[in-house]
Amino acid sequence: MSRIRVRRSTSLWAVWAALLVGPLVQVGFAVAEGLEAVNGTELWVKRMGSGEPILVVHGGPVLEHGYLLPHLAPLAEDYELIFFDQRLSGRSAPEVEEGSIRLTDFVEDIEALRVALKLERIHLMAHSWGGLLAMRYAVRFEPNLRSLILLDSMAASSALWQAEQETVVEGVTEEDKLERQEIMATEAFAARRPEAIEQLLRLSFKAQFHDPAKLGDLELYVPEDYSERSRRFGKLGPELESYDLHAELKVLEVPTLVLYGDAEPGAALGGAAIQEALQGSEFVLIEDAGHFPFIEQSDAFLSAVRKFLAAVP
Repeated sequence: MSRIRVRRSTSLWAVWAALLVGPLVQVGFAVAEGLEAVNGTELWVKRMGSGEPILVVHGGPVLEHGYLLPHLAPLAEDYELIFFDQRLSGRSAPEVEEGSIRLTDFVEDIEALRVALKLERIHLMAHSWGGLLAMRYAVRFEPNLRSLILLDSMAASSALWQAEQETVVEGVTEEDKLERQEIMATEAFAARRPEAIEQLLRLSFKAQFHDPAKLGDLELYVPEDYSERSRRFGKLGPELESYDLHAELKVLEVPTLVLYGDAEPGAALGGAAIQEALQGSEFVLIEDAGHFPFIEQSDAFLSAVRKFLAAVP
């Protein structure tokens, strides 16, 4: 049974949204949030705005939707935004069966959520790791999609993904490596306290910004049991060591936006290959942005997304 609370954004949400996103956000729309029972677990869901539904798949794994929320919120002026925390992530239930930590389970969660929320065809927007799940969803459930929006997506093959990771590592400075060692040597990190893990996560994302000064705008939520959740996510390892979706993507006809920051190494590797596989897809590079273009170049990002959505049949 779902346990979603509905409230008006004229409360603390309105204040928080106005502080984070400024006048771009229309704060009069309803916000519903809570746990939704789907596919053998409970997922934390937040719905805001009205109009055609955009279901948002966050990156990670083990992260949650919050880092996307303030930057995508302006889209709720014209669309219903539906955020959710993936299984084992964020505020979703920590309990899942051991045999249900597979890529197919994450994909089926998206479909189960669409059905539970009584949505028809959806726009599916996904960032980073979420892009891999969204592409797999499109392969299996294309008729349920109005469009697919891939934001700095994880590559569609393990070979290209590994190549991207190697390039990212090359961008880590000696100063950052030393800071990483210092964080890992603290008592807080030894106890796996959320504040220490957040420090480490934030540092790991620094090299993925065109302008590291914008790192402070990255909102992160780390649950108390993050380390245990992360350990369980390790079961996905074997599936991520060898995969290739390019042949399956070639048969898709869903309107697709492939968007990357121009400083993202994956743009010229996995991104180019995804665009080539998805016939007729639109490819957009956001200048002066890395892995988080919606943070670094908000106006250009929102303009590109709105232009694409307006042209979807």
